[in-house]
This record gives sequence, structure tokens and C-alpha cells, in this order.
Amino acid sequence: MRLPLEPIRGMRDLIPPESDGLEYVGNAFADVASRYGYELIILPTIELFDLFAIKSGPEIKRSMYVFTDKGGRQVCLRPEFTAGVARAYLRLMRDRPKPVKLFYVGPAFRYEEPQAGRYREFFQAGVEFLGDPSIYADVELLLLIRDYYRSVGLSDYKIKMSTMAVYRSLFREWGMPEETQDLIIHYIDKKQLDDALKLVRQYNPSGIPLIEELLDVNSPEPDEIRSRVSGLELNPESVKEIGRLLRILELARNLNVGDPYVDLGFARGLAYYTGFIFEVVVPDAGFSIGGGGRYDRLVSVYGGEDLPATGFALGLDRLLLVLSGKGWNPPKRHARSALIALAEDYVLIDDVASKLRGLGLSVDVRVTSRKKLDDVLSDIAGRGYEYAVFLGGREVKEGAVTVKNLVRRTQKTLSLERLGLEDLP
Repeated sequence: MRLPLEPIRGMRDLIPPESDGLEYVGNAFADVASRYGYELIILPTIELFDLFAIKSGPEIKRSMYVFTDKGGRQVCLRPEFTAGVARAYLRLMRDRPKPVKLFYVGPAFRYEEPQAGRYREFFQAGVEFLGDPSIYADVELLLLIRDYYRSVGLSDYKIKMSTMAVYRSLFREWGMPEETQDLIIHYIDKKQLDDALKLVRQYNPSGIPLIEELLDVNSPEPDEIRSRVSGLELNPESVKEIGRLLRILELARNLNVGDPYVDLGFARGLAYYTGFIFEVVVPDAGFSIGGGGRYDRLVSVYGGEDLPATGFALGLDRLLLVLSGKGWNPPKRHARSALIALAEDYVLIDDVASKLRGLGLSVDVRVTSRKKLDDVLSDIAGRGYEYAVFLGGREVKEGAVTVKNLVRRTQKTLSLERLGLEDLP
């Protein structure tokens, strides 16, 4: 039987340099998150469908990979991580002192139409900050993103902010069920504003001008936003939430977090958001590269206590697309070398290779003959190796290796007993 070699649509085979880049940006995120006091959580790839169906929103439910397993359970490939973190918190971490700060790096799956920056298997890195209702918890997310992007060399991004709390406060006041609220927010997220306003009209036709005014507020200037909303008939809770959002905006500006601005016409499709939300936008990219926000009631949806929480997820695939467009390549983890052995003494070859690896070099062993030596040298030069290390008859007798720097075109014969990184040519 002859199988097709292409992966399933929306999936990818990742090889260097893409695989190296993905590993690098994932490891860089883990390093920065750890420095902020977050601990690694590793979650199952397969979860119960109901975990996400309860509060993920219409779009996520439609795009999940859902199937019945051999035990007759309806399960899915995880479409995102936050719901799984909430489940694991309830199962394993409820008794821990608050806050609980967790980070993750891994793949997620959604059955969406593949296009630039959108895959059916994609990689995310993110954090969840559980148990802290303060503005600082929201701001820390932005600081972590700032330091992470600095670490990988990304500077030209914007932080687009809004708050779901204003809309949810008004919708509750107008007697709107939570499922209807979720659908309106989904429509706002998809820019289907006519559909959103039709639903508002069913509960409070006189509230439509207020919603339209709010959706039109867009500015990086706190004073301009205050001026725009000061004349609107907002309830006290909405006024308070606008003030909280503007405080976060001011702090983000003072702390040099990207290029922050408020857009009250922006929403996120995940239905569990209750307050501050944001997305990371790169000019000319055509897609956001991350986002998150506050979800203070998700844990109680699953039967737990009311627990304030905030978090984000960053798209690593999309980050790589942006960085690659700027000519970025992942830093090399180790200087690369080839140990070219002209004798089949495998014990000695392993001893020499181990010494070189102990110095921090990446060592590719090539056992060859003098007749094929030029071919080997041509191959390793084409691969961008920095060093060629020769182990021939003379070197074996002298207990040495000859090391050639392929970049500088310099060469040394070095004793194996005293071989050190500083001795390399």
C-alpha cells in the first residue's frame, strides 16, 4: 500500500531551521516565566469535550477535534490550555497558598481553515495567574510579555486593550442571560456588529446607541478615552471598570510595554473572560500573535470557588513567522563540529567525541577514508559547521587531534590530555 507523504491538512512536518526556532522560542519563554515565579504545568493533550464546551464560546466549540474514545467517552484534542489549568487546579492545587502561578508550552488543536499564521496544530506558550484580583496581576502579564519579546528580539508590537466587564455589567442590568452575553461578545469579536446589535435590541432597544458609542472608542491616550466616555450613561460598575482599564493603560505606557492602546470595539471569542482583555498585534502581520485577560469566574463554573484569575497565551508559530520576516534565525545552542576519523577505532572515537562534547561542542562523527575526505569537508562546510576535528594515524600516535576552524581558516594540533575550549583555533 502506498501512503501519501503529505501530512493531514493544517498539520506540518517541522525540520530545521523551523524546528530549531520553535524549540528556541519555547525555551526562551520557559526561562522568562520561571524568572517571574511561574511553575511549569504539563497537561493532557486529550480532555473531556465538556470541559471546553461549558465555557469556551461558540467558535471554539465548532472548531474542536471531537471524537468518542474506546471507553465511549466524548473527548477532544485540547483547543487551548486555560480550561485544563482550571481543572488541574481544582483537582490538585486548591489547598495551595494563593496566588498560584503556572506556565505551559505545547501544542493545541483547532479545526479551522488553514491560512498564513493559522494551523490546525499550533504551538502556544502561556501563563495563568490564579488567586489575585489586583491590577498588578494584570500588569505583570504585560511585563512578562515585554521581557519575553525583548529576549527573542521583537520590539515593534502593540498591545490592544479592552474590558469585557463594561459590556457584561450593562448586559446583566438589561436582564440578558449569560449565554446571550457570550454570543454577543462572539459577534463583536468577529466584527459581526449587526448580529450583536440585533440581540441587544431584543433586551434593551434604547441601549443600542450606548453600545455603538462604546464600540467606537479607540485611542492610546487615557485623557481622550475619559473624555469620550464621560458623557455616556454608564452604570457605576461600568464606570469603575473603565477606570481600571485606563489605570492599566497608564501603567503599560510608563513601564514601556509595547505600544499600548484601548479599543473598546475589540473582544475575545473565549466566553470565560470577565474583565480586562488584550491582544498582541504586530504591524502588517495580519494576525495577532497572542492575547489574554481576566477570567474571575471560570473555576466556579467547574464547581470550585470564586477565584480571581488572569492569564495569556502567545502563538509561537506566529511569533516565528514575524521574526523570520525580519531575517531572524535562532541562536546556535552549541558550536558545531565534525569529528573526522580516518581509523575505525570506535572506542577511541567515542573517547575523543565525548571530550569534545564535554567542552560544549556539538559533535557529528564521520568515519571515512582519505579518498572521501574532500567530500566530507565539502558537506560539513555546506552545513555551516565551525570546526573540523581530524583523528588520523598521526593524531592517534601522538594522542592528539588536529582542529581546523572552518570560518577563520586556521588550524591547530592539540593534545587530548590538555584539550580546552580556549585552545581551539
